[in-house]
Amino acid sequence: MLDEKEVEKGITEIFQETFAELKGKDFDLEKKQSDFENWDSFAHMELVGKIEEKFGISLEVDEVIDLDSPKKFVEIVLKKKRE
Repeated sequence: MLDEKEVEKGITEIFQETFAELKGKDFDLEKKQSDFENWDSFAHMELVGKIEEKFGISLEVDEVIDLDSPKKFVEIVLKKKRE
């Protein structure tokens, strides 16, 4: 079973891969979507796709809509892995 630190590391890597400007910087999981310059609907779906693939989960539409911070991605992955 995945622990929270592993999930946080995976989410951080995906965000840094998706948003090039984050590479090599300290990453704040608490940042909100509005704090990311390039987090638009396309980037959102890219994040969702990469996270579903990496963690072997499937997200519902209402869950996808609710994801507005890296921390929420961590929480949903942990919740899905427990189901």
